Amino acid sequence: MCPITSSTSQSPKSKRRHAAQDKPTRRKSGWRDLKAWHWVSSAACLVATLLFALTGITLNHAHQLEASPSTTVIEQQLPTAVVQAMQARQQQLLEGSYSAEGPLPAVFRGWYLSSQQQSLPAEKAAQWDEFEAYFGLPRAGGDLWFRVDLETGMFYQESIDRGWIAYFNDLHKGRNTGWGWITMLDILAVVMLVFSVSGLLLLKRYAKGRKSTWWWVALGVVVPWLALLVPAHAAQAASPKQMLLHVEIPQLDVAEYHRPYVAIWLADAKHQRVADLAVWYDGKLANKEGEKWLKDMRQWWRRSGRMATMPIDGVTGATRRPGSHNLNLSQFLPQLAELPPGEYRLNIEAAREVGGREHLQLPITLPLQAPVSAQVQGQHELGLIKLSVTAQ
Repeated sequence: MCPITSSTSQSPKSKRRHAAQDKPTRRKSGWRDLKAWHWVSSAACLVATLLFALTGITLNHAHQLEASPSTTVIEQQLPTAVVQAMQARQQQLLEGSYSAEGPLPAVFRGWYLSSQQQSLPAEKAAQWDEFEAYFGLPRAGGDLWFRVDLETGMFYQESIDRGWIAYFNDLHKGRNTGWGWITMLDILAVVMLVFSVSGLLLLKRYAKGRKSTWWWVALGVVVPWLALLVPAHAAQAASPKQMLLHVEIPQLDVAEYHRPYVAIWLADAKHQRVADLAVWYDGKLANKEGEKWLKDMRQWWRRSGRMATMPIDGVTGATRRPGSHNLNLSQFLPQLAELPPGEYRLNIEAAREVGGREHLQLPITLPLQAPVSAQVQGQHELGLIKLSVTAQ
């Protein structure tokens, strides 16, 4: 008689569990973690990388991309109480000095909020001098600034919008974007670094058997350096060789006409004069009588004229008749090349005896990268103003 043996049948799920328990424990590979770091960092910086690539192209070809900045101008008289508060603050800050920085009075801030429907940052100081207070609020893709004439109480404001391309270009550079955006750029830089290093390590891991891999890596290192070693004459070919300014003085049908005085000067982003390029006035009058009318070009006079000894060698010249005039400014190119890189404004101001005055501006970027072409149309004392910078 055969002995009876009992056997217990196992379910498929139980068999798989036991089989898994019987397998030797594998050591977790560090390459899996590296892959995770790589793909997570690539996902996090994907959009940022695309944006940086696109804006890199627009920045490299900024002089070839046309733009039509939109400018909004507000000019009005301040209330008497506000003017008195501004003058009191001016005296408090200057105390015998020529210029100073300090906060705007609360009365003016209240007036600005009610009239412009916009508050001013309390922590930002204005720039004060003997004649005016200047306050700038630059932003990505544009600019906003105003000045207050402390003698007349006249408020003048310009708001400039340079378009979407300029906006994204400024985001790329972190220019006028605030601490929040700058912090995010720093974080993205770290993420991109993780993505690049992890990718290089993974490349080392999986490049076996692919001999061309490291040739491509070497090419990615060498090509940028070769681009920096382009022959010097190629770079010189693109450098500006000629700078011309076309100035139109319109013919006016008036009973008494006097040729206008014209001042042309370059100002920095804070609207401070950095170079006088031309001053046209009547220097032949007896006893230098013509010089007393220079102060009618108020913007230039406050920033430069009142401190200059006339005539200025290589800058001053006679007044011009109505018509088109081409002014060669190439002699100033070495001087402009020494200025710090950034955004500047070419100012053209005209004032006419028994007439009006007009002040026009052309935005330019230094260092100059030829070719450059910009123009602005005057309305009264000036006609078409056109700047042209060429490489020949």
